[in-house]
Amino acid sequence: MVGKNQPWKVDTILEHQMETTSIESTESGVTGGLRPWKGQSNWRHQHHLKNVHGILNIFGWGLLLPIGAIVARNFSKFPLKCDDWYQLHTLCQTSGYIVGAVGWGTGIWLGNSSRQYTLKAHRILGIIVFTLATLQMLAMWLQAKKEDEFGKWWEICYNVLGYVVIVLSIANIFEGIGNIRSHAAENWRWVYLAMLIVLALIALALEIYRWIKSKNQQQMPFDDNDIDASQQI
Repeated sequence: MVGKNQPWKVDTILEHQMETTSIESTESGVTGGLRPWKGQSNWRHQHHLKNVHGILNIFGWGLLLPIGAIVARNFSKFPLKCDDWYQLHTLCQTSGYIVGAVGWGTGIWLGNSSRQYTLKAHRILGIIVFTLATLQMLAMWLQAKKEDEFGKWWEICYNVLGYVVIVLSIANIFEGIGNIRSHAAENWRWVYLAMLIVLALIALALEIYRWIKSKNQQQMPFDDNDIDASQQI
């Protein structure tokens, strides 16, 4: 009896192991390609790093950089003046760059640690974002005088570069969320989309206020001239 049942038991065990390996590979998407890690605990560790990578990129590239752009546009002189606007802008940009760079480095390391975790489009966009953001940081710390002709062109290039980085960062964040092979992808997508909606509403409200204040100021010079004329008399 033992001899007859032995092959059946071996086949059953092997089949169970193959199904378990297939399920783990499907859920993780990268477990089978890991070089330095093995086992379920290693998969959990990599899954944790992937979450850290996503959170850092969303908070750095996708949140702090847009806030810094909103501050620079609306709180420097017009429509709202804040004496500490440049320090706040620099803080948002620098913090966003540092946090995003750590998240980017984590993603590069994850890609190098797995044969399957390549995600070429996500990786290429990440490298472009990091490169352009680095150039913008250098431009911010080595800014030219605005009175010079070169300074005016520098300011234009700096602003354009900043908006390009923000747009590419948002696109790459959604690209990364789309690569998540689990139901958690929808949660990530809706959470970040809610953040973007809040930022967009704040930016829209400030733009409406800017337009209203600009329209009011276009009517003010006539009144100011009358006041100056009356003072001279």
